[in-house]
Amino acid sequence: MSNVEQEADNSKCNSEESDVVLKNQQMVRVQQMATVEWIQQKHKDKDSVDGFALRTSRYFSQEESAVVWLGVLAAAGRRSGFQ
Repeated sequence: MSNVEQEADNSKCNSEESDVVLKNQQMVRVQQMATVEWIQQKHKDKDSVDGFALRTSRYFSQEESAVVWLGVLAAAGRRSGFQ
């Protein structure tokens, strides 16, 4: 194999390796974005639950709120697949 052919082969290998590295970086970015979105959604869910707790505490006694919460938690468990 001549030097020109060897350099062309090396260049092709380097290009393919660069493509793989770029693809891996893109996959990591997508995973990071998905994780950020998941965390943001969890914060929204928690904020919603906290707001719900505040609203229910204004209208129900502590015992009544506990019963409401049991229902909320049971519904949330069914939606998330926990039983």
